[in-house]
Amino acid sequence: MKINVVGSGSIGSEYMSASYVIDDHILIDVPNGIIKYLKRLGYDILKIDTILITHLHGDHFFDLPFLMLGKYFNHDKTPIKVICPYGTVKKLKYLFRLGFPYDFRKVMNSTNIEFIEHKGRSTIQVGDYLIESRRVRHGKIKPAFGYIVHKDGKSVGFSGDSMYCPMIDKIVENSDISILDMSLKAEGNRSHMGYLDIKEICNKYQEKMIVATHMHNSAREVAVNNPIKNLIIPEENYEINL
Repeated sequence: MKINVVGSGSIGSEYMSASYVIDDHILIDVPNGIIKYLKRLGYDILKIDTILITHLHGDHFFDLPFLMLGKYFNHDKTPIKVICPYGTVKKLKYLFRLGFPYDFRKVMNSTNIEFIEHKGRSTIQVGDYLIESRRVRHGKIKPAFGYIVHKDGKSVGFSGDSMYCPMIDKIVENSDISILDMSLKAEGNRSHMGYLDIKEICNKYQEKMIVATHMHNSAREVAVNNPIKNLIIPEENYEINL
């Protein structure tokens, strides 16, 4: 698998919001502005056939209408699966009503987009990939998910936005590489992990590689100035090969 950390920033960071591409056709989270940014990087948006949404905060799914409209404008009926939290379609319809009135049904009738909503842990086979959703804890936002993507005996884990909870350990234990929320420069809170949480995880799983994401500028600065052997602080479009 090839994993590109396209964005690793938080809302307030100058880095793009957290988003990842696997093998050029699986997109994890669709934050504000990511579709145009992917195009600038040279990705073919029409090749994306699977989308994983971790939770329904705007910096994780607000660009989904633009991806859908891109499919519509290009008359592209390539099948695309959107694996997402329960309630996604309802909120997506509301976004369309606000920004593109009357277009949701037209787009859905003219494309081949399937939404797979789920509330809890699930396992879905998509082509050569086995995708596991794992429920995590992100403040009052429910449900919120991490994912583990398996292919050819290799696995990459994504925490989504989450506090340090037992499911984070499960994701790390079952993944070769884990891309984890490190929003805060010190301790975490009920919604996000911080540098000290990630340091604890890195020390606990020294044989595992951890990639930090969703970083405020202050968290990135602390991590760069206090490096950990098995922690990567990625620049945008950082490439990992498994």
